[in-house]
Amino acid sequence: MNDRTVFFDDLFVYAPSMAPLLEGKSLGTAKLKDIMLKKDMLIPKDLEPEFLAVERKKGQTVGARILERVQVRTKRKLRAVVRGYTEGKFDESELRKSAVKTMKTAWREVFLAGLRAGGTVGEGAGPGKTTVKLDAGDDLWVKGAMTHEMRFLNGFIAALVDSTYKMDPLKRADMYVDALASFYESARVIALPGNVHVFWKGPHDHKTCESCRYLFEHSPFTKWTLPTTPRSGATLCLTNCRDRLFIRRVPHEVEEVDAHGALVQRDKHVRDLRKIKHQGHL
Repeated sequence: MNDRTVFFDDLFVYAPSMAPLLEGKSLGTAKLKDIMLKKDMLIPKDLEPEFLAVERKKGQTVGARILERVQVRTKRKLRAVVRGYTEGKFDESELRKSAVKTMKTAWREVFLAGLRAGGTVGEGAGPGKTTVKLDAGDDLWVKGAMTHEMRFLNGFIAALVDSTYKMDPLKRADMYVDALASFYESARVIALPGNVHVFWKGPHDHKTCESCRYLFEHSPFTKWTLPTTPRSGATLCLTNCRDRLFIRRVPHEVEEVDAHGALVQRDKHVRDLRKIKHQGHL
């Protein structure tokens, strides 16, 4: 193949038309109703700014702690699964079963931690009340994201089995764990009220990729127009993104939710990011 007619990631070679499919599931491809919590539709958080501020402060401390704990544990488990297979300790069936169980558990735990960080009230005892319970239907985004991510995980497993991988398997496993931060950030945005501005922040130095520069220049976003989150795979820097989301509340009247207008803006940002990413990998 001509080098300018293919798209490379760290495991496979694809046609350019498949480049967008290589991204993780991000907010930019979700239905607007899937990035709202039902309890917030009944008692909007933007009507209780002082209460939300307190819960967000507690939630960010709790959520960050949970994220770190889950990443450390998951990295250890997934590496053990990969080593177990490559060293012949168990077969393909056990490899698949253990890898899927490990990642599904981590995806859900991190998603709930992100909701807590966004200000969703926790339940249970102890500082910050860590437990978050979802109403029926409030997990549609994470279910879709998990289904999407399973394609990458299955590809990774197939590459291990067929010995066709281009990256060290342990390094690839670490990338999956690093990407958990994107699940966390997406959940944090889902838990936010409508009257916030979301800024894409980071060092913005010579190492900053073109995708992140674009997101910086187009900030602030709203909850409804934010096209992606750091480390989701939608930027040129992939899971190595050094940036973060910075949230600021704005007056309620500033954020009248126009579903059609929000989708038009968000879709344009998603297309622009895909174009930048595609060109960057040619």
